[in-house]
Amino acid sequence: MLPRLTTALFRPVDIAWLVVFRIGAGGLLALEMAGSLALGYYKEYTQPQFHFSYYGFGWLPHWPPAVMIGLHLGAIAAGIAVAAGWRYRLAAPLLTLCYTLLFLAEQTRYINHFYLYCLVAFWLCLLPAHRAASADVHAGRVKLSITTPAWTRYLLVAQLCIVYFYAGLAKLNTDWLMARPLTVWLAPKAHYPIIGSLLGHWLTPWVMSYAGTAFDLLVAPLLLWQRTRRWAFALAAVFHLSNVLIFGLGTFPWFSLMMTACVFFPPSWPRYTPLLRKWVAARIGGPSTLKEAAVPAGAGLLMAGLAAYFVLQLIVPLRFVLYPGNVHWTEEGHYFAWHMMLRSKQGTVVYRVVTPNGNTEFVQPSSYLTRTQTRKLATHPDLILQFAHFLADQYQRRGTGPVQVYADSYLVLNRRPGRPLVRADVDLATQPRTLAPSSWIFPAPPVE
Repeated sequence: MLPRLTTALFRPVDIAWLVVFRIGAGGLLALEMAGSLALGYYKEYTQPQFHFSYYGFGWLPHWPPAVMIGLHLGAIAAGIAVAAGWRYRLAAPLLTLCYTLLFLAEQTRYINHFYLYCLVAFWLCLLPAHRAASADVHAGRVKLSITTPAWTRYLLVAQLCIVYFYAGLAKLNTDWLMARPLTVWLAPKAHYPIIGSLLGHWLTPWVMSYAGTAFDLLVAPLLLWQRTRRWAFALAAVFHLSNVLIFGLGTFPWFSLMMTACVFFPPSWPRYTPLLRKWVAARIGGPSTLKEAAVPAGAGLLMAGLAAYFVLQLIVPLRFVLYPGNVHWTEEGHYFAWHMMLRSKQGTVVYRVVTPNGNTEFVQPSSYLTRTQTRKLATHPDLILQFAHFLADQYQRRGTGPVQVYADSYLVLNRRPGRPLVRADVDLATQPRTLAPSSWIFPAPPVE
């Protein structure tokens, strides 16, 4: 069985799909960072006095503003170079490095599609996407190839299937099935021209909630089946374009559509698409007989690496089941699990710092943080803990000695009754940051 699997993974397929994917991915990743600069989102990296970090990455330095802006510019330049296939073997790692460092630099900037972009950029480093229709081929730096191993397509198919499936699985929770999040989000959009009355209708959140759940759970199987592939892609187009119309979501809907088209349709699909076939024929050449290729040395190591990667991709999103309570309240197990747009949260938090002489000082987080950081802080217990440690360290640096840090918090989740998020009588300065469940987080209020 293993030899047959190896042969199937290294079977040559048309490279046309990979060329289109390279151009689309590189261009959209560059556009994402250009938008961050143009819209001022980069200030989330340059203005705060404190940066939140993912567990295990607190050792990363807090880069100065010049470095953060440089990472944005580097990602833009590398994305354009990847799209053009210019110095690809340098550009793709640079794109991955810039995206990954930006991703790790500020936890409150976590967005599922940013995480996906980091993964895709990493895979671009390994894919031979510059072997056709590229500046490297034109300059003679690499030899033209009209084929690519089948595994290059299968790994992206698997990645997208995982994203869709876990996004759908996460929607099987009480609040989503009661249409609570979408009711909150759509109500303020009732003033939109033309579609406002539809968005404000009481039934629309219910229809969208169940339609979104069905789409995420079923779209990948329907795309994998040839008979339903075109219809499934049409549904994907409606789904993603409606997200653009209602929520915006930057480059993500376009990226999802591009990636879906590239990896689920047959590898030669650009050759038969009216807008692409002349361009493909001129830059890649006509299709030829795809002969069975010899399995290269090191194939076993590559297969083992792919297997280990996808085992992690399958296991990590499920870790929230190891934590008690509602993940959307506690946020324990939320990251890297493809929990997309599942909750509406509004909260507040004020810190009480008790000095050794018994004095109590109240600290507003907004004195140190940006508006986005302050909003995220009030809804995430881990961020509340990180900032408490930061305050304890700040007072220690001022020479006040060890202090006690308490948080007075209040949170509303999906219009459930509001209540404190963390215990106000626990000195958070003494609480370690671990992956274990945190006893100082209050349970979520029941659904009414």
